[in-house]
Amino acid sequence: MSFEHLASNWADHPLTDPEVTADAIDLMVSLGDRRRGTFTVLICDPDDRYRATVVIELPPDCLPTAHNPRPGWTPAQLCEKAMHPIIPAVHTAPGTSLVLALGRPGPRHLPDLDTQWASAAATICRAAGVRLLGFYVASKDGIYRPDEFVSTAA
Repeated sequence: MSFEHLASNWADHPLTDPEVTADAIDLMVSLGDRRRGTFTVLICDPDDRYRATVVIELPPDCLPTAHNPRPGWTPAQLCEKAMHPIIPAVHTAPGTSLVLALGRPGPRHLPDLDTQWASAAATICRAAGVRLLGFYVASKDGIYRPDEFVSTAA
């Protein structure tokens, strides 16, 4: 998956196809964003078409690394903090849907961390009455959708 595969009119189509959405995430979450640790929100209209991106930089050393294996924040706390300003904004436009992406350093798969983020995002969106189209992880090695989100979103 790569943003190079996106059709020039990708934003005219709903972000409901996981492959297209992963390519859009690849476009929106730069390698620098992934190295630093960011939370990216793709805002979609009621027809699930892309409209805007918000990138939230996560606090330094909040994600586990080899040098800091136990950061002071849990994924649920970080996700809630990142989503706090987004939810009220989304409520001003009824029918808005979201695609969320954790940009993080490290290997492509960190199953425990990634599924905790995906689960927290699904829980927060469900509680707020916001449609979550997908949760993705972007690392230097690529984009993927944690299994936890797939099983809780259905």
